[in-house]
Amino acid sequence: MNKNTNTKDMTHDEWLAARKRGIGGSDAGAILGLSKWKSPLDVYLDKIGSAEDTPDSERMYWGRTLEDIVAAEYEKRSGNKVRRNNRIIAHKDYDFILANLDREIVGKNGILECKTSGYSPDWGDLGSTDIPEYYLAQVYHYMAVTDAEFADVAVLINGNDFRIYHIPRDQEIIDHLVEKEVEFWNDNVLAKVQPDPINNTDIKNKWPHDNGATLISKKLAAKCSKLSGVNLKIRDLTKIKSDLQVEIQKEMADHSSLADESGQLLATWKESSTRRVDTKRLKEDGMYDKYATESSSRTFRLKI
Repeated sequence: MNKNTNTKDMTHDEWLAARKRGIGGSDAGAILGLSKWKSPLDVYLDKIGSAEDTPDSERMYWGRTLEDIVAAEYEKRSGNKVRRNNRIIAHKDYDFILANLDREIVGKNGILECKTSGYSPDWGDLGSTDIPEYYLAQVYHYMAVTDAEFADVAVLINGNDFRIYHIPRDQEIIDHLVEKEVEFWNDNVLAKVQPDPINNTDIKNKWPHDNGATLISKKLAAKCSKLSGVNLKIRDLTKIKSDLQVEIQKEMADHSSLADESGQLLATWKESSTRRVDTKRLKEDGMYDKYATESSSRTFRLKI
């Protein structure tokens, strides 16, 4: 792959295909197990071409749509000028480690990453470097590829809280990240070896079918016993939660919201509407079987 691939005239689908040729910034946190949205197994399946295409989520759509606005506000508040790069850049030593930057900072050896987010305690106070670990891995990945000395992360939180975080280069972290990415590419992607599952979705994707056999395990017997105790605690807490919610709602009656004496909003209880398919009517009209699809899945049930 060339060290620089022009993306200016690419369609979005072409851009996505180009990114599958290597490890991008949004893959970095997932490979380290830091992402809320995808796992190392998800990245692996995507790179070998076995992942199902999924449409953009609302979060992804609005992140792209608001990127220009976040970048423009960054210029106003920081005094820095930024520009698009319009390139997929490859690492000087590893052509499968790729970067597609949001913006370059003009006249400085720095990059800008634009984000939109709901409220999260992972976004620290202004002046700190406390940002979600997933995004931190992403900007270190970009610094590894570009040799940038810093990355500024501009984020719009909840649509009305704009913040800028300055992340200086940390070569020790970058070296560790590159090492893990090279290991993942060679030992998993090229070797066609799936990473270990790290969540329930991974488990279901890796073992979608059962073989009818019984596993005998003393170690897992102890873990099942521990899980049973956790379930009892959850059941008790769920009952407490339900009782408290009922007490609050009884007092709220038909009020839409609840506040304390200082005016601090405590809770809301508002009407909302949803649309559902009426399967009973479909069956009565003889249309259900025409559009129904069959699928199978495994269900885990604890028996103690």
